[in-house]
Amino acid sequence: MDRPAWLFKNQNVPPTEQYGLIFEGELLPVRSLRTAWLLALCLGFTGADRFYLRRPGTGTLKLLTLGGFGIWWLIDLFRITKEYAADGASMPLAGTNSLRRGLRMASTILAGALVGALFCAVATPATGTITATVTAMKALLNPTPPTPVKEWVTVAEASATKPPGLVVTVTGKLHIEYAFTGPAVVYLQPAKGPALIVLSLIKAHKGATGVTVNPGTYRLTVSTTGKAWHLLVEEYRLRR
Repeated sequence: MDRPAWLFKNQNVPPTEQYGLIFEGELLPVRSLRTAWLLALCLGFTGADRFYLRRPGTGTLKLLTLGGFGIWWLIDLFRITKEYAADGASMPLAGTNSLRRGLRMASTILAGALVGALFCAVATPATGTITATVTAMKALLNPTPPTPVKEWVTVAEASATKPPGLVVTVTGKLHIEYAFTGPAVVYLQPAKGPALIVLSLIKAHKGATGVTVNPGTYRLTVSTTGKAWHLLVEEYRLRR
């Protein structure tokens, strides 16, 4: 087969010039989509991805603002995965569409995780404050009663100027303090049954004694010839 004469004539001329395509200077190397995204993810706060993509001006600004206070860093993770993403020389990034979709999905998951973490960090103190306020309101409206403590409780008191009355005992174990200026007899009269003698003195005396009776209500009776006397009945129990 005969070959065209022009093919032999221009055989030492580059094909681009043979077809009228002339480029001034060499083409810049193509930047990798994967590398740009990894730089944006790991070193985005330093602007490394911008420097890699031949954008030194915005890379420096990104470095000085620490990734635009995190906002620019997150935006670039998505910007790099756009279908027509290019570097500073307007050259498309090298990467397949499947890689582009995968990196975009990874960016979405990362952004969702960051938003969720931020929401939890903000909501937790607010929730704690609300819970504390509700608890305080409940405590104010329904105050907790103080913890009961055992103490000595006066169940009866009588003197020469104060007539005896009723003795209501819960434990049945009574402590009696007395001071008489003459002989005296002290009775506890239950609602049913005979009276119980709890103190008998043949002369003036001052002191204390203990007595055990059945829990219940008694009437205190004091018989004495002394002109001045005093009687105090107590028991150790929870105050009502």
